[in-house]
Amino acid sequence: MSQSIGLPAGAAPINASTAAYASSLVVAAGPTRLLRLSGYNAKVSAQFIQLYNTVSLPADTAVPVLVLTVAASSNFSLDLGMHGKKFGTGLVVGNSSTGPTKTIGSADCWFEVTHVPSSGGVG
Repeated sequence: MSQSIGLPAGAAPINASTAAYASSLVVAAGPTRLLRLSGYNAKVSAQFIQLYNTVSLPADTAVPVLVLTVAASSNFSLDLGMHGKKFGTGLVVGNSSTGPTKTIGSADCWFEVTHVPSSGGVG
């Protein structure tokens, strides 16, 4: 039996994506390990892509775990390698007009996320 390097036995990456432009995506409602995030920003100005260690989209002013700045009308991607980054509660991705805290943006992003559900713990 073969096993992917860096993944626990029996673990397999899964994908979550938006079906249309969106402002957020609940990737996992439980512990998971983020491997890759990619998408497209259709907005005509730059904005921020934020990741949260939560099971649902947090309220505005929430502080994200990770922030990416994305150029106007452009693709974006983040590859965290085969070990990824652990999110011990859950994983939500969303756009924001501000970097350090959440100020939800418009439904103008396409999100594609590869992750591996895990058994919990602090990320």
